[in-house]
Amino acid sequence: MEKKYYTEEVVRFSPWREEYQQSIGEYLESEKEKAEGKRSQFISPEAYKADMGGYRKKLIDMLGYPLNGKRETPELLKKEFVAQDGNVNIYRMQLLFFGKLKFYGIYFEQIKDKESAPFCIVQHGGGDSAEVISSMYGPNETYQDLTRRITDRGANAFAPQLLLWRDDPYGSTHDRLATDGKLRQIGGSITALELYLMRGSIDYFVENEGINAERLGVAGLSYGGMYALHLAAVDDRIKACYSCSWVNDCYIHSREDWSYFNAQNTFTVAETAAMIAPRPLVVGMGDKDNLFNLAVTEKECDRIEKYYAAFGATDRFKRDFFDGYHQVDPADDSIEFLMLHL
Repeated sequence: MEKKYYTEEVVRFSPWREEYQQSIGEYLESEKEKAEGKRSQFISPEAYKADMGGYRKKLIDMLGYPLNGKRETPELLKKEFVAQDGNVNIYRMQLLFFGKLKFYGIYFEQIKDKESAPFCIVQHGGGDSAEVISSMYGPNETYQDLTRRITDRGANAFAPQLLLWRDDPYGSTHDRLATDGKLRQIGGSITALELYLMRGSIDYFVENEGINAERLGVAGLSYGGMYALHLAAVDDRIKACYSCSWVNDCYIHSREDWSYFNAQNTFTVAETAAMIAPRPLVVGMGDKDNLFNLAVTEKECDRIEKYYAAFGATDRFKRDFFDGYHQVDPADDSIEFLMLHL
């Protein structure tokens, strides 16, 4: 005889599940409040000013491997001429790391005075490519010709391709979050890996392409703004940074690949940006940004500015809140601020 077990309607005890979900949220909010106290004990403007290198190392250790490992200058695997366009020669390049990892980017080299010119890493955002931010597929409302506006002002530029492109139209698939998960299992993160590759790319250009190591900058939008901020934070060779359409509260806008172990107790967005102080930093955000809230960005900027104040350098921190959406500011103020300090 078939044994019969107790059964009931699926939704009968749904409120119990809902209460569990809600209570997790309440628990996390209470823990976030505690974390703010822990974070204020961990770091302050005065403490950072007294031990800049020590805090930078702690940030690098939080992001993990390979950023906190041995530095390696990559080998040049490929360098293919694309075109001469105005004041620059354009090349596609592959740099080989660890004997197997082929990092790709587009290099814009000044035809005249390459060695004395500034050099900028210019970083695209989520779903896009090095070509898009460099206007190689035509005008783009989001990026507002960011790479070329920088090269038009006499800078060399390298636009790396990160693991962020859409499947369509680029024709190849990837799983960024799965890759991040695998890297976390070996003590790292996708952020740490890609920052390592960017920093190694700078090493390559300084050592092999005659780039001026005293005039290094970085700029990016959205995910690229995240990477620009982090690259300047972990590498104090960067003289100035332009981070557009990203500075936010990562507890509110939580994503797996920019959430790091113990970050709420140590380095949130403002504390990460603080590692740039007193070097020049401009934070951009459109007042109608459809991904982030300008009021939240303003609060983070208030916290960042306190670190610049500790150095008497508030003139080196600029807020660019402009009339626009999730895009680079069409006006020139932020790019001029970046270039002025290179």
